[in-house]
Amino acid sequence: MVDDLDSGHGAMFAIVLSWLNKYLPTNSNTARITTAALNGLALTRSGRDTPVDVLTWVITGRDDPCVAHDGSVGVSPEGWLPDRVSVGALTRAFPPELVDRVVAVTDTREQRRRLLPARLVAYFVLALWLFRGPNCGYGRVMVKLVDALYHRRRGQELLDGVLDPHGWVDAGEGRRWRPPNISSLARARTRLGADPLHMLFDEVAGPVGADDAAGVFCCGLRVVSMDGSTTDVPNSAENDDYFGRPSNATRAGAFPQVRWVVAAESGTGALIGASLGPYRVGEQTLARDLLATFDERMLVLADRNFLSHTLARDVLATGAHLLWRASSSFRLTPTEVLADGTYLAVLRPARKTDGEPITVRVIEYTVHSATPDGAEESSEVFALVTDLLDPEAFPAIDLACAYPMRWECETVIGHHKTDMGQGMAVLRSKTPETVAQEMWALFAVYQAIRTLIGAAVDAVGIPPDKISFPHVLAAATDSVTAGFPPSPG
Repeated sequence: MVDDLDSGHGAMFAIVLSWLNKYLPTNSNTARITTAALNGLALTRSGRDTPVDVLTWVITGRDDPCVAHDGSVGVSPEGWLPDRVSVGALTRAFPPELVDRVVAVTDTREQRRRLLPARLVAYFVLALWLFRGPNCGYGRVMVKLVDALYHRRRGQELLDGVLDPHGWVDAGEGRRWRPPNISSLARARTRLGADPLHMLFDEVAGPVGADDAAGVFCCGLRVVSMDGSTTDVPNSAENDDYFGRPSNATRAGAFPQVRWVVAAESGTGALIGASLGPYRVGEQTLARDLLATFDERMLVLADRNFLSHTLARDVLATGAHLLWRASSSFRLTPTEVLADGTYLAVLRPARKTDGEPITVRVIEYTVHSATPDGAEESSEVFALVTDLLDPEAFPAIDLACAYPMRWECETVIGHHKTDMGQGMAVLRSKTPETVAQEMWALFAVYQAIRTLIGAAVDAVGIPPDKISFPHVLAAATDSVTAGFPPSPG
């Protein structure tokens, strides 16, 4: 039994079984046996275990059949291959019927049958965020998408060493399908545009933490964090004109940049909304695009860059509550000191037309910590502004302890730039429309991974921070290439 193996032998056994599962036909007895044997093995993150079978289950959710454009399941000799590409975790998060509906609503469906139909291009754009790095150009990513299906159909021939030397794939209807060239893929992305990917993200965005989940709520309110960042885009004339770039007194930055703001569920990292625009557009402006994602059950956290009367007014108008840090230069004059030592102040509008003043409660505190030599040092003073005025219903200590959850949003940004970016500092897209397409695909794939983690959390009842995001990302990537055989020779 796998459970009886020590950690070293168990890890080796997992590698062997994963290899066998990857290269055996999925309907073989051996494949079923090895899949069963994987039950109980674990991926480890800092000594904490996540059952492999749980991750496998939440990624596939079924035997991952290839779903045709007409809704039929399986692969028939008459099938049109671009309509039958199976992409593992992506098809679980974005089922073909959802992609087709989005394509129809955005009016981006092809007018004639193409080798690159809109559905396939949408999956291709999503897959660009699963396969990154210097050896994962357009052509390579498309080959990874279609080869899993091809080799699943040709499993026995592959085991016998029979390979098509020309790379052709039987597409049915007397036609042969071959991975398109890079220029064809670029044109297909342009035809698709950004709207379908934006809509796909909107379809999957939202909190994933259960109502009784630990670390998701504060004082009965779901904690949501808002933060922003920038991403370099290719140095084309169109991108430069539209996005602009940072500069200082002596020179301009090396690349244009897209600015983006996200709102994330702090306890799970799941995105509930996102917004993007040119570098010259500020974070507070982009944050207004997130207002529709807030409601009266949420406590919204934000750092000092977001605090203003007008943005606070707009967030409060959604029914949501706020807990925002104020900068040391932000003027907050006490109007009443409360029993717990916090005080009331007023956020005043810059103009009378901006609305009424807003009464807020201010919580000031410092953080004490010990240095390696045992000395004590204190942090700068934190000043948190909230509309939760009742000290008994909303204790200052609870709110102060909740504020560090805002850093989960910075972790979200870190996952975008490191785990998913794979060290690539620049996007692939040379036009503003395809930059937007690529960014919405990034948000959508990130949310898909978070949803998989949420499903695993629900299945085994463990906190979401015990499941490694990079491990689930790797598992999702592997699910796309399941069945892909070793390169010949």
